[in-house]
Amino acid sequence: MKKRMTSIFALFLGILGAAAQVPGSFQYQAVMRNDDGSIAANEPLEVKVRIHQGTADGTVVYEEEHTTSSNASGIITLKVGDGTNTSRTNTFYDIDWSAGNYFFETQVDRGTGYESLGTQQMLSVPYAKCAVVADNVHVKSPDGRLWRIKVANDGTISAEAVTEE
Repeated sequence: MKKRMTSIFALFLGILGAAAQVPGSFQYQAVMRNDDGSIAANEPLEVKVRIHQGTADGTVVYEEEHTTSSNASGIITLKVGDGTNTSRTNTFYDIDWSAGNYFFETQVDRGTGYESLGTQQMLSVPYAKCAVVADNVHVKSPDGRLWRIKVANDGTISAEAVTEE
């Protein structure tokens, strides 16, 4: 019986992990300008994004490239995590976000080589803060049923079916 309960618990954790995944990318927008400060409208661009660990010039733990164009207002929109991975070893999912500070660098190639547009520290957003304080989670099992998962203060995990009204 104990072995069966362990197997059921392991299966439950597997389902919870698969169903409770956060999006695998985040959106980034920037306004492209020419050297004279004017808007770079409708311009084809190669954009490289890098995520540095520790400091703005720290180890690059992830890098990807995007082929895009600015719109009439000079705006580019990227989904970081969905570009072409140019990291030698890591994927976007391999980043251990709990391992300290991370910095986001954008580089643009307008046909003459990549030029850095700057590096900024990545900060948490309210969406990410939700995961820190979640006291119950709703997940859908493979058969389509909705479950409420709760973790008590003593670490006890419970699950109850949610009836949809």
